[in-house]
Amino acid sequence: MKREPQIFRPDKLKNSILFLGCSAFVTIGIFILDRDPKIGWGCIIFFGLGVIISLIQFYPNSTYLKLTDEGFEVKSLFRFHFTKWTEIKDFRQGQIKGNKMIFFDYTDKHKKWKSGKEVAKFLSGKEGAIQSSYNIKAEELLNLMKEYKLKSK
Repeated sequence: MKREPQIFRPDKLKNSILFLGCSAFVTIGIFILDRDPKIGWGCIIFFGLGVIISLIQFYPNSTYLKLTDEGFEVKSLFRFHFTKWTEIKDFRQGQIKGNKMIFFDYTDKHKKWKSGKEVAKFLSGKEGAIQSSYNIKAEELLNLMKEYKLKSK
């Protein structure tokens, strides 16, 4: 029996905190321009990009995670990629600098992103990862992804 796709959107609270934090640092950068222009402009440019990214994530369908019977699609800043369940070996939950994530390794059939997978494996011990910044808890997402993968066999 075919299931309806499940779509998870970015957590609005986390995104609002990102927006407010970046906006505060842009404001600080503006106030210190007279005393230290390099640091002031650095704050304005770096955190200004954070403001822009957080605003884009409020835009509908710019960022999401979609689970289907065939695989999962990750869309971020209007760019997306689709991965079939059959291309994944396993899933596990982990953290990078306190941020919960879902890690996974690809099967030998998966030939895309060879250098990207090597870098990810070096940094995290796994070839791929999905952030837990969606409107679902990391543990629930992990269990759901395992369930989808199991039913895809």
